[in-house]
Amino acid sequence: MGATITAYTYVHSGAASHGLPHPPFSSTSTIGVIEQATSGTTTYVRPTVSCTFTDQLTAWQTTLDAETPAGYYSIAYDPASKRVTISSTVAFRLVLPEVVGVWSGFTQNLGTGYATSWTGASMPTAVCGLLGATVEPAENADRIDLHEYRHGRAAAVAWGNHAIHKVTLDFKAEDLRVLDPGYLVTGRVSIQQGSDATPYSPTNTDGVIDGYVIACSDPTEDGDLGELWSIALLVGVAR
Repeated sequence: MGATITAYTYVHSGAASHGLPHPPFSSTSTIGVIEQATSGTTTYVRPTVSCTFTDQLTAWQTTLDAETPAGYYSIAYDPASKRVTISSTVAFRLVLPEVVGVWSGFTQNLGTGYATSWTGASMPTAVCGLLGATVEPAENADRIDLHEYRHGRAAAVAWGNHAIHKVTLDFKAEDLRVLDPGYLVTGRVSIQQGSDATPYSPTNTDGVIDGYVIACSDPTEDGDLGELWSIALLVGVAR
């Protein structure tokens, strides 16, 4: 696999399946299906923990297989076509609560018809292939910052200790638009530099960077024709 950046979905509820569209703050994690043979039933599914978009697709598939009335599902992202396809052994249609359509690339009007397979019309905004990723050696953020948050009589204390990487991501111009919704430049992301899927370490400098975006630059145009773009991120990795 080449260089890739993948966003994490946030999950507010521990329930994998529910009769309601989604609990608060789960707008990118939940998808629903209606099977044609049981059109009065909508099955909503989501991961039970925060996870990368890739793992989210697996969680959707597993839970749909377990919770829908009849179908068995296949959900996959194809990095060549840059599209997600959801297929089933029965005819169904998708239900896309809130922004999950943009998140997964199913931004077309699905209408009221049924099919055994749906493919997104757009690139997902939760994952993007890169021309390259350059990771500078980690800077230690050894100072521990303490914060106290108080609400009435209740108080919570937060602290952190992390390493900071400066990461430069190189994009094709056609892929740059997936940054617009912000999912790949805010929150938690996973950056894979190449074929090495193991975590980054001082002895494994081409490994995966998994952390939280602290800051990002504006995209910078490279090349004479604007065909290449780059963006710099500061990514904090917890220790």
